[in-house]
Amino acid sequence: MQDNIIQIMPAAGWVAVFDEDGEESAQGVVCFALVESAMKREVRAMVADGAQIGFADALPNFVRVQELDAFEEDDEDEEEEDEEEEEDEA
Repeated sequence: MQDNIIQIMPAAGWVAVFDEDGEESAQGVVCFALVESAMKREVRAMVADGAQIGFADALPNFVRVQELDAFEEDDEDEEEEDEEEEEDEA
């Protein structure tokens, strides 16, 4: 069944999070699309994949969509925890 995009909305400040060998990486979301398929509607994030734009959740290792600020805070917290563990081991 084909997905039909009903509407596209801006997505400034949002990222798609991917798991790369146990580490999380983020890719900027280009837009959110209101998609209809099989009599169901849902909002899906879209990211640039080379020269094309595709659904983030269709790409390998997709984990979630998150606000960029929250992703950066999580990353900073993880780095601080790693530093504390290294100090405790020393």
